[in-house]
Amino acid sequence: MVRYSILFLLLALALSSCFGGGKSSTPQVNGINVDPGTPAAGGLVQVTADVTGSGSGAASKTWSVTSGTLSVDPPDFGLILRGTAKVGSATNVTTTSNTVYWLAPVGGGSATLTVSVGDSTKTKVINLGTSPISLTVANSGANKLVTIQASNVNDLYQAAFRVTYGSAWKPTTVTQGAFLGAAADTIFFEKHDQAAFVPVAISRKGSAGGVDGSGVLATITFSPNGGTSSARDVSALPFDLDFIVLRNSKDQPIDF
Repeated sequence: MVRYSILFLLLALALSSCFGGGKSSTPQVNGINVDPGTPAAGGLVQVTADVTGSGSGAASKTWSVTSGTLSVDPPDFGLILRGTAKVGSATNVTTTSNTVYWLAPVGGGSATLTVSVGDSTKTKVINLGTSPISLTVANSGANKLVTIQASNVNDLYQAAFRVTYGSAWKPTTVTQGAFLGAAADTIFFEKHDQAAFVPVAISRKGSAGGVDGSGVLATITFSPNGGTSSARDVSALPFDLDFIVLRNSKDQPIDF
């Protein structure tokens, strides 16, 4: 009787294998995970596909997003300071990695992420929260004073961003704000000698913890280009934020 029980067991296992009772050999996308869980407008978001099946690790994953840009590698501060910062980022990327990086649109709203592996596709709609970094513009005689401020952040250790501007203006000075600490306790980079945008990167030093709360990160003074007066309603001025990267003291994207 024991011999027959073993025979039936072997037969059952063989039939299970023949009719697909084992793991699927085709990679399947089970879902999309984002970190931070509730991304903010203009923030850097790590996006990971949950893919299973034989060969899923080496399979090509094709990603797309309806707004913002995707990149295979996380953007770093040095890249943000260069004019080539957006090279390598697009609304569509293909990689064998399960993880890509999404720079969410500054304007907020919602966006749809899609990943496909072979014939398997998943989508995820993301509703973006309010950006923790904002920009205000004020008159300063014939000049414009642009202030970039962080609001209600937790453990902010590093901040990098770009301020874009129209051709009627030119940046003249960039001043570090006090929110992340005094000049002796921080590293501050800026470039205001190039066209179209001013990149800024600020970091605390060493083992210092991050900073909680709200405060000014930087101020930028713009003068009329060509020495002409360009007095206009500040609400209509062509200044905006772009390419925001915020990280905490553990070198992780800020979770808002």
